[in-house]
Amino acid sequence: MKLNLKKIKRPIAVILASSLVFLAGCGTTKTTSENSELSSVKLGYFPNVTHASAMIGVERGFFQAELGEKVKLETTQFPNGSLLMDALTTGQIDMGYVGPEPAIARYLQGGDVVVLSGAANGGNVLVAAKDSNINSISDLNGKIVATPSRACTHDISLQILMHEQGLKMESQGGTVKQVTQKPADMMTLFQQKQLDAAIVSEPWAAQMEAKVGAKVIVDAQDMPWEGKLPSTVLVASKKFVSENPEIVKAILKGHVAAVDFVKTSPDEAITLTQKNLAELAKQELPIEILEKSFARTEITYEVDANILNEMEQWSKDLGLVQGNTDVTGLVDLTLLNEVLKK
Repeated sequence: MKLNLKKIKRPIAVILASSLVFLAGCGTTKTTSENSELSSVKLGYFPNVTHASAMIGVERGFFQAELGEKVKLETTQFPNGSLLMDALTTGQIDMGYVGPEPAIARYLQGGDVVVLSGAANGGNVLVAAKDSNINSISDLNGKIVATPSRACTHDISLQILMHEQGLKMESQGGTVKQVTQKPADMMTLFQQKQLDAAIVSEPWAAQMEAKVGAKVIVDAQDMPWEGKLPSTVLVASKKFVSENPEIVKAILKGHVAAVDFVKTSPDEAITLTQKNLAELAKQELPIEILEKSFARTEITYEVDANILNEMEQWSKDLGLVQGNTDVTGLVDLTLLNEVLKK
């Protein structure tokens, strides 16, 4: 599959994917709490920059304000997407913020999951050791490169860039050695001179620049799809959406309010994110690092379903996955579009 990375454009507006059939009369009530039998809604997310709208929505009370007095917001933080999707599947949470790949993987396995909104685009950066001779993708030939896991969004993006330069991973008969590491461990390996390059999300790239002198090889906006590849989406089960459309719309309204807050009050949004990362993840990050992280990450409710389809086709063409990769029907923005019209 040949992809012109520079010609893939950002969607002008929110893209409406396949439509679900919701319960009749979902727009006729006055408040969420008056129409719901639920006493609480459980929301999951990560303490991460790309989940800023979740943290800000909770911190500023945007979600709770939309839910009303009778429905309590309960939150749970997760270390990775697989655990969050497990919690969603087993009913431990009702909705959650997660990377697109865990949601796609569960969907392709026949899982009950739907993407209701975007949350963040971009934020992925390829960095190299400061004393390496790596200055471009072609210089990765014969080098050791780290990704958070295999066949993740980072891995797919990196291998698309490598494909354009005729490079492959050793596991595919190529010359680039791939290792999987947690970002914190990547930093240690850079210091020990056991790693040549790594592709990571923010705020890790900015931290690696500041703490170990890593140099940026491919910045967020130069990644495939010009940095518009979704890095975080808001998901739920189709069953929960069909049974609780007003609850879902309340969360979406809070989500939109949080996204708008990031855009209109960026300094306060960064400060709130710093506070949440310190409390939830025990990460004390300087404002300067978070400013760079936010500059590389687009906090948004937009999500391009076409990009997700193209990414999955690439993952198959690159040999990262086998079988069906059609994610048509995963994204449904019906309720989001209803919220945005008001």
